Amino acid sequence: MKEERSKKDTSKIDFYFTILELFKSGKTTLEISKKLKISKQKLYYHTKVLRNLGFLQKKGYLVWEVIRSKKIDLEHAIKWRSKKIRGHAFIWKIKLDRNYNWEDILKKRNIPYKLVRGYTPRIFINNKKVWLGKESIIIYETKSFYGKDAIQSRKYAVFELLSTMNDFSIKLSIDIGKIYFKPTREHYGMIKNELARQCNQNNERIVVRDDLDGEWFWIDDSEGMLGEMETGGKGFTKDRASLNLDVQKWWNDNKKHNFKVTPTFLMESINKVTQNQAMFNQNFESHVKSIKQLGNSADSNAKAIELLSDCILELKEELKK
Repeated sequence: MKEERSKKDTSKIDFYFTILELFKSGKTTLEISKKLKISKQKLYYHTKVLRNLGFLQKKGYLVWEVIRSKKIDLEHAIKWRSKKIRGHAFIWKIKLDRNYNWEDILKKRNIPYKLVRGYTPRIFINNKKVWLGKESIIIYETKSFYGKDAIQSRKYAVFELLSTMNDFSIKLSIDIGKIYFKPTREHYGMIKNELARQCNQNNERIVVRDDLDGEWFWIDDSEGMLGEMETGGKGFTKDRASLNLDVQKWWNDNKKHNFKVTPTFLMESINKVTQNQAMFNQNFESHVKSIKQLGNSADSNAKAIELLSDCILELKEELKK
């Protein structure tokens, strides 16, 4: 069953990738529908799917622009399009339990490399930059990993890391042994986010930074995701994705009030309540003073009750406000 599903996904990925390649080559929708032997209506449906996944952008009537075209990104988007979190920009640090003479190993295996900063060899494994240090290996992940939350997304990233390290050992013909690793950078984006969509449409950018992590939250449409709210920073915390949820709740709550409940609005409202309370206190003291002056006569008591009633009504009005 899993094998059948995998074949179906592969076929779908190849199909959508073909559409992207045809659009990229300058073909029109009519030309593509004829080449793929599908109706224009069906092609329009597929282009909408690619648009929602962040690969196509509509430029006009039947005119589409390719904004992302990597097959690996398409593969993740198709397989995990029901997911909500995209993990990406991982930098992994693998600790070594012994020293290696990397240059000798690379020369012996005839593997091309470049010295970064004049002393650290850098190679490529599966299109990923790999820095070979004295005490650690640094791997720059190029893929995105989709999941229902940040933890699941990171799990897929770890699987990819282990696969990369296996290919690394085979290519260099060395056995690293047990792998001790940690992320030195990781970003998580909440995709299909309404706040991000609105910012993208208005060409707006939001960046939040602090002294602990530097920039840790942003919306900038840097990857053409058309609706992704990102969190990142130093090290990993499972709450990175929940930060997105908190901001989304804040946005939706403001939307309920048509964005009128601003800090300025709240401060002005508090000041008005304070002023009204002070005025009420003055009136109340004035009424009490008048009641005392009226004495004990029947007429005075009637006036006192009337004043007291007015006072109570004013108090009710203030409480309502």
